[in-house]
Amino acid sequence: MTAAASPALELRALQQDMQRHLLGEDSAVTAAIVDAPPLAAADRLAIYRNAYQVRLIDALHDTYPVLHGLLGDEAWLNLGEAYVAGHPSVFRSIRWYGRDLNVFMAGCPPYDEAPILSEVALLEWTLSEVFDAKDADALDRTALAAVDPAQWSTLTFAFHPSLRRLTFSWNTAAVWKAMSRDETPPRPELGEAPVAWLLWRQNLQNYFRSMTDVEAAALDAALRGRNFGEICEDLSAWLPPDEIPAAAAGLLGTWADSGLLVGISEPSA
Repeated sequence: MTAAASPALELRALQQDMQRHLLGEDSAVTAAIVDAPPLAAADRLAIYRNAYQVRLIDALHDTYPVLHGLLGDEAWLNLGEAYVAGHPSVFRSIRWYGRDLNVFMAGCPPYDEAPILSEVALLEWTLSEVFDAKDADALDRTALAAVDPAQWSTLTFAFHPSLRRLTFSWNTAAVWKAMSRDETPPRPELGEAPVAWLLWRQNLQNYFRSMTDVEAAALDAALRGRNFGEICEDLSAWLPPDEIPAAAAGLLGTWADSGLLVGISEPSA
């Protein structure tokens, strides 16, 4: 004789059936729904399924308002429905839903025909990460000035948790800025070469700006944990030897002024 399932197990099975229905999978949940006027069981379930999809698309809009504006309502809805169908939420917090939208767009017609759209999506997502990142006390230039000159070559640097590094091939930032100000955006333009961008938060405000090849190389080296002497070595591909120390020190000062530096470390004995 088979033991009867416990109420907790029955509830769990019902919840799983409901989840499968919301995700468009085969489900037996219809049999558990009361079929009574004014709505049939299938119609009752359809309300929940539509509400689930709409809520996820609303969450996408919260993160990607500029992308929504660029596409227009109809194209945005089509994109949202396609993304939700292929990417059900796997997060406890809906805040993190939509992380891979830029990757989805880059490989999905017709959005892949306008690569700037996936770059705009990447910029918007990254800005949301920057805003939500942990905080840390920044160092100012006085901390750099206090370092013994004999120790400089072995110093390594820690950066603010909000720092992000992107590369754009299109005039993505210009389009985003115009749209965020309710201005007519410039036409999409492919640059002569990809451009490195730096994003961070300072005093509860998001910032981003482009970087020169020299700054990008120095920052990438510092983020990899290379010390000041090694950073200078990496810059030899970009600058004459006699210009490198001053250029590297100047970049550190700029990063300090922007609140990007949060730690200076010497090698342990």
